[in-house]
Amino acid sequence: MLRNEVMSWDTASRQGGRQFNADAVGASMDGDSVVFALADGIGDTMWAGEAARVASDVAARTSVAAGPVEAVLAAQRALEALNTGADTLLVVAMPTEDGYDIAWVGDVRAYAWDGVELKQATSDQTMAEYFRLHDTVPTPRMEHVVTNSLRTTSEERVGRTTVTGVQSLLLSSDGVHKVVSREVIQGVLAEEGTTALSRVSTLVDTAMVLGGKDNATAVLVTSKA
Repeated sequence: MLRNEVMSWDTASRQGGRQFNADAVGASMDGDSVVFALADGIGDTMWAGEAARVASDVAARTSVAAGPVEAVLAAQRALEALNTGADTLLVVAMPTEDGYDIAWVGDVRAYAWDGVELKQATSDQTMAEYFRLHDTVPTPRMEHVVTNSLRTTSEERVGRTTVTGVQSLLLSSDGVHKVVSREVIQGVLAEEGTTALSRVSTLVDTAMVLGGKDNATAVLVTSKA
């Protein structure tokens, strides 16, 4: 198991042009492992922010033995219990012996960084991605229309994947990765002589500099080994 003493993590978030920051990050110890979650509340309301905070907290406190899909479903049950009608997107990462098990709903993302190449581990659950899979060119608007969310998902619709050989894991809301290109993200992570906090802060700041109006949040988990 990837142990706490050989792992560090840093996070940064910017509100952008929104009235509320409806992004939230959760991290919780489970034995000698740390579970990570990032949620992106749907809408610019206090209820969206509460939905994201509750979802990320509950997901991060789910045991590694239960797995990341169960973490998503536990967060869904907590969201239903709020009874506010608010919704959120969510990605959860749980350490394994040699990488991470990941589950998600919506267009929040996880990227794997091996020190050389940045690979997107998740696939966006959006209208745009649906059209691409069916060999049709999407409109720009479709990039922002999700086809799955925490409130509406079911177990079989939860995205899931496993990554191995990871030096760093990056979780991000779409306020980062739909503004900052993959090439720029990779360049920031490859910068030498900078701290992980500096790199993750640069990512969200770059989203703002490039004109991002949405909440922008990222988590960078780095192996010290």
